[in-house]
Amino acid sequence: MFTDLVRGADVLVENFRAGVLGRLGFDADRLRAINPRLVYCAITGFGQTGPSSQAPAYDQIIQGLSGMMSVTGTEDTAPLRVGFPVCDTIGGLMAALSITSALAGRERTGQGCFLDLSMLEASVSAMGWTVSHHVIGGVTPVPAGRQNATAAPSGTFETADGLLNIAANRQSQFETLCRLLGREDLTTDPRFAEREARQRNRDALDTELTGALRTRPAREWERLLPEAGVPAARVLSVPEAVESGQLAHRRFFTDVPFPGDATRVVRTCGNGVLVDGQPLAPTGPAPVLGEHNDQVADLVTRWTGAGR
Repeated sequence: MFTDLVRGADVLVENFRAGVLGRLGFDADRLRAINPRLVYCAITGFGQTGPSSQAPAYDQIIQGLSGMMSVTGTEDTAPLRVGFPVCDTIGGLMAALSITSALAGRERTGQGCFLDLSMLEASVSAMGWTVSHHVIGGVTPVPAGRQNATAAPSGTFETADGLLNIAANRQSQFETLCRLLGREDLTTDPRFAEREARQRNRDALDTELTGALRTRPAREWERLLPEAGVPAARVLSVPEAVESGQLAHRRFFTDVPFPGDATRVVRTCGNGVLVDGQPLAPTGPAPVLGEHNDQVADLVTRWTGAGR
């Protein structure tokens, strides 16, 4: 049956350890022989080749090996694990992008391909300037804590009742921020007047700004600063974030019946994309185990009967 499925498929995705599918008799060459148009994507921790290719991997393993944990937290607390399976997510997104690109390429060439996806490599790539500063500029990344190492003031600040993220990366934004805080004197202080000077004197600047920010609650600053063109927003908990009015407006969540029990409801996440103004939302419950076995078997029979 698997051979019949491959023969009629556009895409095959698997995340066995490197070489497992080959040992089962279906390596990339065999799959290509069965279906030259197949896009075969194998997702592993380290890729199909190399000294680590046979090592087991989970998200946290990749977080540590990529260097990601070393820059998460403060100098006192790092290394820290990112609070969600970020490397698993990056691997899945990279697989989706690679597969869609391969399908587009197949329209021109008529041929499929083998996508050997390494979670480690995808994760290092996703770290962007944190890695490029080192490999190009020779700068060793350090934990940035609540701050953005590329600009100041850009990070997380205390207010009267909670934390606020501010990203005043441009000179005009810094000047506007100081005006709204009643600290226009900071714009002429030699320590803070220019972008590079602000980065060198970040700690002193943060202390000055925090003193003014503590005079009002975070929600009030969240309203005032963006209205004037300074990016700012509160730091929310997950329960607060999922109740966001913005997410509700975009219909990000969908309530669907619980699999096998229509009396219960499950709230499901969207993916952040509206297609012609409509969210890509599920239209029914997830299937229970084995629910579609008969339909899959019928489909394979039809493929085989049609000579595909």
